[in-house]
Amino acid sequence: MSPLPPSIADRDRRDDLRVLLITAGALLLTFAVGSTVQAMFVFRPTRLSPDELAHQDPMVTARLLIGVLTVASVLAACVMVRLHARRIGPVLAWILGIAVLAGLGRHLVQLAVGVYVSPSVETSVIEVASVVFVVVVSLLLALAQVSTRRRLRAQERAAAEQRSRASNALAELATEEMRVRREIAEGLHGTLQGRLVLTETSLTAVIREGRARRWDAATLDRLEGIRRELGTIREHDVRELSQLVYPVGVDIDLGHAVRALVRRIPADIAVSAEVAPAVDRALDGSGAAAVGRRIAVVRAVEEGITNALRHGAATAIRIVIRVEGGAGSHRIRLTVDDDGTGLADTPRRSGVARIAERLELHGGTAQLEPSPMGGARLRADLPVAAGHAAGVSRSGSDPSTA
Repeated sequence: MSPLPPSIADRDRRDDLRVLLITAGALLLTFAVGSTVQAMFVFRPTRLSPDELAHQDPMVTARLLIGVLTVASVLAACVMVRLHARRIGPVLAWILGIAVLAGLGRHLVQLAVGVYVSPSVETSVIEVASVVFVVVVSLLLALAQVSTRRRLRAQERAAAEQRSRASNALAELATEEMRVRREIAEGLHGTLQGRLVLTETSLTAVIREGRARRWDAATLDRLEGIRRELGTIREHDVRELSQLVYPVGVDIDLGHAVRALVRRIPADIAVSAEVAPAVDRALDGSGAAAVGRRIAVVRAVEEGITNALRHGAATAIRIVIRVEGGAGSHRIRLTVDDDGTGLADTPRRSGVARIAERLELHGGTAQLEPSPMGGARLRADLPVAAGHAAGVSRSGSDPSTA
């Protein structure tokens, strides 16, 4: 992982100190209260009721206060020596030193205030050793908690960094894909079409010369057929392939691309197309990723039109693209309805399956269903990125005619 900025490193150190103080403080306070209760109820020779014991033992409050002060002094020492930021070797020495001082200090204060009067050596040793043991264990457990917290934090950052690298790699791949698509489309539309035009022109000149020299009519007819075929390839096949690789208008917005697609439909087919202005905002209208998503939507529209005309014998087509859904769950909804023969055609379903695979790369879906127009409906959905959902919620149902 890359080095952390100073501000984040400082924040991590503050978080480590907070975890250390909370964990150690909770454990030590539990011991402080527990040891007082233990001294009053467990190791007392004469068994008294709680009311009698509280009445007869005036040092209960002093014991509790000394315990709290001991905890506070241990935590203050941890802050002063930056225990949370030390390596394992020095930290063990500091823990032991803090524990010994806390044990001795607690016992001396107890002697000073009269909690113990002339205790035996054994009693003093047990008193100090128990405090040392509890402080060492509490601080080790607190440092273990800090270490666990660090590991989880490092794992989360590593995962986030990995996601960021993957996202950047995908963005670079999308950019490269769009660049290649654009170059291929420009090559088809420019270079290849230009060479076909030159070839067609040369062939026209050969035919003209052949007629002047009275070549065989069958040969001239074959040459004329080749010239017409070249013209068909140039005008239809190359243009369609260029449109397939990089649809016209797709780098501007989806409305332009859909309008260019609709203009290719025969004039005797009744077509209506609506693209909500919110759609391009939902697609994040710039960048290679957005262009890739637009191409996926255009392909779905094209598949719906092809199915309606080629397999459904439709005479009317309606295209609607808008943003639907509530807060945090916006989706681009595409429907292509026709008045054709319906869902009986297998070729319809195989084409939609290919579109569904393409949309799945962007988290989308596609399916065929009956259309209210009497034919088939191609319905496709594409999720809206969370960062762009807020700007489309008010305009997702405001379609503009394409």
